[in-house]
Amino acid sequence: MHVRTNSIKILALASMFFGTMANADWRLVNEDSNLNFISTKNINVSEVHHFNQLSGELSKKGTLSVEIDLASVKTGVAIRDTRMAEKLFLVDQFPTAKLSATLPDNVLALKPGQTAGFVLPATLKIMSTELPISVSVQVTRSSDGNITATSSKPILIAAADYGLQSGVELLQQIAGLSSIGLSVPVSFNLVFAQF
Repeated sequence: MHVRTNSIKILALASMFFGTMANADWRLVNEDSNLNFISTKNINVSEVHHFNQLSGELSKKGTLSVEIDLASVKTGVAIRDTRMAEKLFLVDQFPTAKLSATLPDNVLALKPGQTAGFVLPATLKIMSTELPISVSVQVTRSSDGNITATSSKPILIAAADYGLQSGVELLQQIAGLSSIGLSVPVSFNLVFAQF
């Protein structure tokens, strides 16, 4: 009787564990994730920048939401960080940008150790403009159940599409540059841990 009771307890615990795994949600791990973009000034001088603060969640139903703290932009030059945050992104009015998507079932159906490539329809909201984008991504499911999403192609963001062109032109004028490119490639590596 004692052995049977223990077996039932073990089965119940296992069922709870695997049930939790199947119904798990994931939260973005900021310290293990990154989002980079490249700007070009004076026609042929390109530099890589990034954002320090990202947050987001992925639900068991495939609903994905990633927020970018625009004030956390890091370019390697402190005064440029401040100017971009205040003059380009207008963080006092629009502190974050937001990426939203619904992942297809086959993304979440990946087994531990599996990797697959997908092209996902998504929307990106910057300031007050929200537009559809296409995201080419490689998704990996790790043995601990975490999910890593890495861009397999850069996402090209045009400043004019999101009302950023006047901000770019203002930065160009303040810095005394001959030009700043109005389109930037964005790449990312996002890690989501179960919670």
